[in-house]
Amino acid sequence: MSAELEKLNRFIADWREPLESQADVLFEARMRDTPPGIHTEIADSLVESLGLTPIGVNWEMLDDAADRDEPRSAVAAFCDALSNNMVFSSTKWLGEGKAAQCYSDFVGSFKHYNRTILTNRLEWGWNPISQATLEWAFIGFDDRKIALLLLTAED
Repeated sequence: MSAELEKLNRFIADWREPLESQADVLFEARMRDTPPGIHTEIADSLVESLGLTPIGVNWEMLDDAADRDEPRSAVAAFCDALSNNMVFSSTKWLGEGKAAQCYSDFVGSFKHYNRTILTNRLEWGWNPISQATLEWAFIGFDDRKIALLLLTAED
């Protein structure tokens, strides 16, 4: 089973330092122990197991095949989250190119034919899962594994 988590472990090994340069990072990757079901219930099961707040139907499903300018684009959400600092939005963080690469490495850790990517935040606001002032949460899963990337900051 650890071999199945290898890409996710490599993802956080590669990205932890750049992400932690401007945010607190919680990353959890594990094999799924929940039965197939509704994506919101799968996500809530993971966040609850970590002592975070479940948000139910407020998880937003992203389209991992959409271009940046399309609605619910997963790459656009990652770029919005990681290009600039969450508190000081005029301060560069990863920039567009590295944010897109971070996205690619994250989603590439899941089987492309049955992966699901969720977020708690879109352009009109967010549904917090932590007590942080600002946060972005992404959950990715396929039929075997699941991961949470939670980025938080205080203003």
